[in-house]
Amino acid sequence: MFKKNVLLLILFITLTSCQNETKAKIEINKTVYTVEVANSQEKRSKGLMFRKHLPDNTGMLFVFSYEDYRYFYMKNTLIPLDIAFFNAQMEIVSIKQMEPLDETTVASGKKAMYALEMNRGFFEKKGIKVGDKMKLLTSIKYFP
Repeated sequence: MFKKNVLLLILFITLTSCQNETKAKIEINKTVYTVEVANSQEKRSKGLMFRKHLPDNTGMLFVFSYEDYRYFYMKNTLIPLDIAFFNAQMEIVSIKQMEPLDETTVASGKKAMYALEMNRGFFEKKGIKVGDKMKLLTSIKYFP
């Protein structure tokens, strides 16, 4: 009986941890990046707040359930960031810069289903521009 309960517990932990992956691999312009995933309301609300450092070539991918105009701000975010907004076809529709601790709203300008926050200057350094596409190499689920 004990062994059966332990196996059930392990199965439960495995299944629930797979549902809310914290990292994903994405590809943009034939380069693969590993990013954190914000696919729940709690994760999207916290974002990259309170971080003092973000390693190069990493960032956070915000996942939404549908395309809409998206609005971000930098409350409690200590590092300068760039944000790229992607439509449902995973094409970049706009790229904006955001200042640390600035609570001014940054709007996508067009409907977006994903947003990718990276260190300031990332998109320019990598030659990533509006119209480029992202490919998800990891399955990502959305949690309201």
